[in-house]
Amino acid sequence: MRKRLLPFIASVILLGGCWDTRNIDHIVYVHSIGVDYKNGQVIAYVQLVGFTALAKVEAGGGKEKAAVSIGKAAGETFNIATDKIYPSIQQRVSWDHVKSLVFTKRALQKGIVADVIDVLNRYNEIRHTAWVYATDEPLSELFEATPLLNASSYYSLLSNPEEIFQQSSFIRPIRLNRLIADMDEKAATTRLPYLTIDRRRWIENKKPKPMLAVSGVCFLHDYTLQGCVRRSDLEGLRWLEHDIRRTPIYVKQKGKTIASLVVRNPKTKWSVKAKDGEPAFAVQVEAQGSIIELRKPLSRKQLVQLAEQTVKQEIRRLYELGKAWRIDTLNVSEQLYRQRPNIWKKHQSNGLIPLGDNTLSVSVKLAIGASGKEKLNYRAGD
Repeated sequence: MRKRLLPFIASVILLGGCWDTRNIDHIVYVHSIGVDYKNGQVIAYVQLVGFTALAKVEAGGGKEKAAVSIGKAAGETFNIATDKIYPSIQQRVSWDHVKSLVFTKRALQKGIVADVIDVLNRYNEIRHTAWVYATDEPLSELFEATPLLNASSYYSLLSNPEEIFQQSSFIRPIRLNRLIADMDEKAATTRLPYLTIDRRRWIENKKPKPMLAVSGVCFLHDYTLQGCVRRSDLEGLRWLEHDIRRTPIYVKQKGKTIASLVVRNPKTKWSVKAKDGEPAFAVQVEAQGSIIELRKPLSRKQLVQLAEQTVKQEIRRLYELGKAWRIDTLNVSEQLYRQRPNIWKKHQSNGLIPLGDNTLSVSVKLAIGASGKEKLNYRAGD
């Protein structure tokens, strides 16, 4: 009799641990958080994602039309605004799967950014691996822009920027923990990807399909916005970022593109010196590229020289833009702080140093390692 009861008792004990569990469709999951600021009020947005349809797709089922739910509330502080979302949501809320945090340019003020980060630091469900962005788009429209082919928002640019960055490296995505670390450094200028909605390039089911796009960078120092720069003016930035996997160079001659190269894993080295008591910086870029398009016969020497000149000009233009806007776009202040802290301490003002006319020198060493399936139209020894 005792032997017969033992399996029954064991099963009851094991089942008892499952009584408090909830199905995934009984909980709403916050996927993205948006922060705006208007008329003295912090406006919090939440984008909800459903995992039920996502699970069906991964199990081999067909795709369902992606549903997007967006909540919005305003309050004196970020925490008060988010608390106002609970009364009308009608289901238990989980913050465990927050993948992104989006600030409007209006909200990129020291008091607001610091307050939001303080709340997220204290709340145990929020992970510091969330991606962070800036935008000037209405947050409700931004969160409604779902991926192509009825894909879930879980696979959108908001939560999966790394895959795109590895294929075409330009503006490096940044996580919340990296953002906090950079903004807590006195000499560092943080580069925050700037999101827009592209309403022109895509059509789905014969209708325009709004898509998210990284269209620039917003520069922050000490938790405060310094300015935002569009993508076309940021070409020099990719040579100074970490983890650049694959990025194109368009070689021009007399204003026309004559060749296209793909550069992989460029390496950058900074050196800092004192020149007449003033800081001077030298940046050296080394990279290896492959030819993708060659529209004009060139010798190896000519092509390499033109490509190296292109990289130098891109870095120089970005430095000059920063000097005109008084933004440390290349983070030279941090380089000085790391390598020559005594000189930095002498010249810094609120952590940053003034940018001079002869402060930066650039050298580039580029090698062409492959030309693809097509043979090159120049002699290898030239």
